[in-house]
Amino acid sequence: MRSNVSIMTNKFSVIIKILTLTVLFTAYLCACEKPDNGVSKSLAWLDDYNVIWDSQSKNSSESMPCGGGDIGMNVWVENGDILFYVDRSGNIDENDQQRKSGRIRIQMNPNPFSKDGKDVSFEQKLDLKTGAIFITGKSKDNMVSIRIWTEVKHPVIHVDLDSDKPSEIKVAYESWRHKTQIIPRTTEKGRDYNRWASYGYCNYEGDVYSYADSISFQDDNTILFYHQNNNDDLVFDKLVSLMRMDTVSDKLAHPTKNRIFGGIVKGDNLIARNISKDSYSITPFKAWNLESVLLAKEHHFNIQLHTEQVESIDTWKTNLKRAAPALSRAEAWKQNKTWWGDFWNRSYIIINKDKGPEDAGWQVGRNYQLFRYILACNAYGEWPTRFNGGLFTYDPEYVKFNSYFDLAKNHAPAYYNPDYRAWGAWTAQNQRLVYWPMLKSGDTDMMRPQFDYYKRNLPNAKYRNVVAWNVNGCSFSEQIGSGGLPTGYHYGWEAPYGKRNPKMEVGIAYQHTYYYATQLEFAYMIHEMYRFTGADISEYIPFLKDVVIFHFEYHKLLQQRRNGENWDENGKLVLSPGHACETYRGTNPSNLVAALQRNIEGLLQLPNKWVSEKEKELFKDWQERTPGINYRIRNGVKTIAPVKEERDKITNAELPQLYPVFPFGIYGLGQPELDVAINTWKYGMDRWNDGAIARGMPSGPTPQKDNWWGWSQHAIMLARMGLTDEAQEYVVKKLSDSRGSIDFESEKRIRFPVFYGPRYDWMPDINWGGSGMIALQEMLLQTLGNKGKDIRILPAWPKEWDVEFKLHAPENTTIESKIRNGRIENIIVLPEERKKDLITNFE
Repeated sequence: MRSNVSIMTNKFSVIIKILTLTVLFTAYLCACEKPDNGVSKSLAWLDDYNVIWDSQSKNSSESMPCGGGDIGMNVWVENGDILFYVDRSGNIDENDQQRKSGRIRIQMNPNPFSKDGKDVSFEQKLDLKTGAIFITGKSKDNMVSIRIWTEVKHPVIHVDLDSDKPSEIKVAYESWRHKTQIIPRTTEKGRDYNRWASYGYCNYEGDVYSYADSISFQDDNTILFYHQNNNDDLVFDKLVSLMRMDTVSDKLAHPTKNRIFGGIVKGDNLIARNISKDSYSITPFKAWNLESVLLAKEHHFNIQLHTEQVESIDTWKTNLKRAAPALSRAEAWKQNKTWWGDFWNRSYIIINKDKGPEDAGWQVGRNYQLFRYILACNAYGEWPTRFNGGLFTYDPEYVKFNSYFDLAKNHAPAYYNPDYRAWGAWTAQNQRLVYWPMLKSGDTDMMRPQFDYYKRNLPNAKYRNVVAWNVNGCSFSEQIGSGGLPTGYHYGWEAPYGKRNPKMEVGIAYQHTYYYATQLEFAYMIHEMYRFTGADISEYIPFLKDVVIFHFEYHKLLQQRRNGENWDENGKLVLSPGHACETYRGTNPSNLVAALQRNIEGLLQLPNKWVSEKEKELFKDWQERTPGINYRIRNGVKTIAPVKEERDKITNAELPQLYPVFPFGIYGLGQPELDVAINTWKYGMDRWNDGAIARGMPSGPTPQKDNWWGWSQHAIMLARMGLTDEAQEYVVKKLSDSRGSIDFESEKRIRFPVFYGPRYDWMPDINWGGSGMIALQEMLLQTLGNKGKDIRILPAWPKEWDVEFKLHAPENTTIESKIRNGRIENIIVLPEERKKDLITNFE
């Protein structure tokens, strides 16, 4: 680390540098492309959906998302300064916590952005066509245009500034992780809120540290920053020991060992100045400051990132320099515009085009596009998009969380800083809603990071089975870390570092102890991707088999322990004990039964090169032994029961009794006994149990219907059952402009329209937006009837909403249509031979 004295000791060297850079920078300015919008006529419809602000922001909660590839930024202008957080997929530290790459602050002189926002013209715009943010400011002293964007195919962020008058700039890299700090344990109502971001360490009684980053000036015009994980204190290693897996540790995929992530901030017309201290929100930070060498009308700097698991920091530094090809800025910008153009041309949903932002349908259509943009910012991540904020979390001080979750009051920068998020694990029940909408939007290439998570960690989940129960297959539980193992919190830390119930083979949390159904849902998602695209899924076949194998071998083992038999009296598998989501506990949960049925069916339909005839004989036998879905009588009619036993009280507000509708499509339009599903919605809801009421869960006569926010799937299920009016009601709640709470009637709005949440999860709530996207798609297009051959359009579409859409269906099919004034004006189905499968009862 360099002091001010060491930076400025030789004025002569600085003068020489200025003279040299004068020549170089003049040539640089001549070569630079002026910031422009890259207007594409074919995407002109997107202009109506650009988010434009005409005033500065109060704080980071009023930031605007920007990104691409696997990088996300929160961008805002506050008190005359331009700021943005940087986050990247794969920034996973020792504690299995996602960490931001840092914060950038830009100041200009003369400054076109006054501190109080007065006497200036200001605009900040998210331009969807290019994935970039444009900021313009005009004062009596200067006018400036700024473009902030990231390359989709390379880990490089660009900042381009173009001003009327020669100006100077200051660029600061700000870090709150400049020293190692302990993360204190504070438990309120049984939850260790201080450690929520490093969720596996909750209720761990040992010391937990937030380790410092390394930050320094390099070559006078560059800031180097990186985090090198401390291999002597990795939570994953503790989990391996906790679960008695030390003997196979060398065979496991290790997510955090030797992981180094960071990058450089660099600009040709910048020079290192000093290191300063300050505070933002409640978090102290240090700033490494660069300043322009020459006054200029144009400035450019970039941030290049690199993440790698490698032993040597020198090797990492060498590979950092090679992380991006030597493209000119103009070439990189052209590549970016092409990628975003192709992305937006894949699919779209445009509702009530001419009615504008005050119309509910228009808002739903606009916010569908905005949320699809957010998902695209981690299109090619090393790790999946996190349901609880993705790459766009901001300072937790500005997040108003649930009233019944009291976050720790003794805020400390070691944990309650911009890296903080609630539920900092891979909660599978929530993750799935991030990825389902990518099938019909045609973004199946973006589903790979989630599928690769399971492929990468398959050895870990298989070896845990062998060690724990000596059974084959894989067991990915509900709350898992980046290595695919249960978190220490849910598995239970043993003394002296926590408490564990020895009677439970997995977990101390009642809702998760025997909850393995969601791994089957992700497997089914892969089957569906194959049905839609015919893509090569050979790399995922072992996972598809192992999730089914586990459930049969594990539950046969439990049945043998109970009565010495493999099956029940009818020769069927007994799925007990089991969880119907987190809401019920009992035998043969209907969501799990439906998941097994669909996955075995999918395996039997795969070509023999992936699933052999011998294997298919076994799966056919298991298909016959899979139990049926449960039913119960409510209000005198047949409804789907969540579990085999009678249950009439709930611990959560999920609807596992309707999982046979979504995601598994056993019931729905074009399927048998649709009335059973509809009656389940009408009469098959249950009430809170006493424990849920004691926790302060929202009151109401039908909590399973009333809880529409967050991960709830009501709108999706209603669309699949053809209940148009109710589907419309719920999708409007889901995808209208965010209130920053669940108070749908409130006039208050979060500044960026699709920063939903927080309620159950965090800000922004990615599975909230994802579930809304799925619902809107299902209202327009369903593909389950007639053994999956039907293309059913407008199955739950309100006639008062005009719409233009392009969506994807199985067998590499696209459907485009335009509906005006309650009538279909055109339908284009490609390939044309799929027209014979088209069904519509709209008119």
